[in-house]
Amino acid sequence: MSSLANAILFLALVTTSVMVAVMYRKLKRLDRYHAEYQQIFDKTGAALVAAQGAVAAFGTEGKETLLLLGKRIEEAQAVTSQLEHLLQDARQQAQSLTRASQS
Repeated sequence: MSSLANAILFLALVTTSVMVAVMYRKLKRLDRYHAEYQQIFDKTGAALVAAQGAVAAFGTEGKETLLLLGKRIEEAQAVTSQLEHLLQDARQQAQSLTRASQS
């Protein structure tokens, strides 16, 4: 009877040892996955910080570009206005010369 109990206990010990070994391997694999995920999350965080910086720089550069573009548009409007006045003056002078030569 004692040997039957010892056999059952030995079988339970072997089964438990096998289960512990399997769980140990699974925990090791889980630890590797965790390390990989940690690296991925760290890289993702760095990428998000870089993206945030790029968006901020884009916003600042966009504002500067819009201001410069607005100034250039105002300058172009002023030059256009000056050209229109010069054209009107040139037409008036041409008409005056035409009238003077016809008289």
